[in-house]
Amino acid sequence: MWAFSMDQFSLLKLNDEQILAANYPGSVFLTACPGSGKTRTLTYKIAVELQKISSHREFLVAITYTHRAADEIMERVENLGLETKQLWVGTIHSFCLEWILKPYSIYVPRLQSGFNLINQPDADAILDDICKDFNGPKITSLDCGYFFQNDKPVPISSDKEKHENIKLVLKKYFRTLRKTRKIDFELILYFAAKLLREHPPIASALSALFRLVLIDEYQDTKEIQYQIVCSIFRAGLGKTKAFIVGDPNQAIFKTLGGYPIEVQHFRELSGLAITELSLVQNYRSSSKIIDYYAHFSLSNVNVVAASDDKDYPSLITYNTTISAKFVEDEIVRLVRYSMDDLNIQQSQICIVGPQWQSLAQLTRRLMARLPQCDFDGPGMVPFGRELGRR
Repeated sequence: MWAFSMDQFSLLKLNDEQILAANYPGSVFLTACPGSGKTRTLTYKIAVELQKISSHREFLVAITYTHRAADEIMERVENLGLETKQLWVGTIHSFCLEWILKPYSIYVPRLQSGFNLINQPDADAILDDICKDFNGPKITSLDCGYFFQNDKPVPISSDKEKHENIKLVLKKYFRTLRKTRKIDFELILYFAAKLLREHPPIASALSALFRLVLIDEYQDTKEIQYQIVCSIFRAGLGKTKAFIVGDPNQAIFKTLGGYPIEVQHFRELSGLAITELSLVQNYRSSSKIIDYYAHFSLSNVNVVAASDDKDYPSLITYNTTISAKFVEDEIVRLVRYSMDDLNIQQSQICIVGPQWQSLAQLTRRLMARLPQCDFDGPGMVPFGRELGRR
């Protein structure tokens, strides 16, 4: 093993903010603006902490929002030449399945005889079959997304008139899953939280194993997910440190139950003495774009343009004359004009919106109207539902 010196950090081109976060000895609540080198900082924090591990019974856990992010972090750490046997990287669902449900499911009567994870297509088929019996308003599996809050399923549909039918469908859906000894992704979280809450020794056992738990994209973390990790932090009585990274300005899954927790609330939930740090240097965008972004910022962090192209003359235009019902037509026109007349590549075109649900519906319609385009965006679900870790 080898240790990072300040000179080595300099050679790795980390700035002072990144070095402070990576080297900080206690728990950290890190607000990282867009393009600030968040993943780089997370990687070197892991590298620093891996070198402090002295027992094969001690681990680092990095919880990411997607499997792609998990793969990227693991690859970066491995490229530093570090041994990664004591590092676990994956999504919250993978974490709960591997560290909580599989070893401790015997303490949940419903799971004692074994369980299987249902995939999304099979879950949708069950939901669609149940939905056939409900009208006024008509619903499909696309309407039946949910998350758990206070041990109760909460529909994510923005159409409140459908909620009563959705709750009835979910009741039958849960009954079917129970009969077939299956659980879905939200039930993974539900049973993990239940186990930690009702059996405190499990949280104590996990806290004894984990030197540090890192959480990426905290702004899209659900309340039940905070409950799971904070149960472990509380049980550790300060022994298990936290490294929480994200940006409240980039919260995009609020309609799915995610929310950007405030540092004081996290302190109360976790029992940790956590220090608030920031990454404010943006290496991705021009000053003009950053100045425009500042008008919509939810935090008090002043983002600084730090890229070599910070003086690039970015063009920002507005159109306040298009009514909502013609937005789709205008997007199609702009995409075709950009590609056909301006020779702009598909990969250089981005469409953003305020809510995932509306974007998912728009994406499916745009795919039909722009068949020559390869879309990389929300369709059926906002992120991959497969399980796995590196």
